[in-house]
Amino acid sequence: MKKAILFGWILALFSCAYDNAEELYGENECPPGGVSFTQKVLPIIEANCAVSGCHVNGQQSPTLENHTQIANNAGKIKEWTSSGIMPPSTSGRSLTADEINSIACWVDAGAINN
Repeated sequence: MKKAILFGWILALFSCAYDNAEELYGENECPPGGVSFTQKVLPIIEANCAVSGCHVNGQQSPTLENHTQIANNAGKIKEWTSSGIMPPSTSGRSLTADEINSIACWVDAGAINN
């Protein structure tokens, strides 16, 4: 009987914690209004991906010259930039943590043309 009461108190003690998403998973790194494709993502792609010798004019697959091409490859772009595969270290280009996060947020929000 004493064990059951003790168990009840322990269960009550640990089940009364107040949890919210930020406390459990950390702060949301995506801005509340989302990430603009034209103002944020496209300039990153144009400066680091759609450059001579890379993903432009069919030189390297996939071609990343417009929203449709970029959106069709959004998942791959997020994966490659998040893992550091792209841009390759041999290109002399690199992305900042903010640029990588912007791409991820834009992709997670549906890769819309905004």
